[in-house]
Amino acid sequence: MTKSITILLSDTEIKAIDSLIKAGLYTTRSDFLRTAAKILIRRDVPIMPEFLTEMQQQAKKNGMTRGKMLKELRKARKELYEE
Repeated sequence: MTKSITILLSDTEIKAIDSLIKAGLYTTRSDFLRTAAKILIRRDVPIMPEFLTEMQQQAKKNGMTRGKMLKELRKARKELYEE
């Protein structure tokens, strides 16, 4: 069973995806996004429980709340994405 989602991408990202489609590496934007999602899930999901446990322990040790920890994680992800 599949479900549809809506995402917002920059013009630069769309142009990059479209160039990969034009080169024949993907058939559609959906094909590209499904592939990208599968790659990231395979890469990130196995390490997340261990990573989150470690982050929670560090946060607790430093008196950081769950909300603050999540805010810091989002900030780090955004910075990595912008690189």
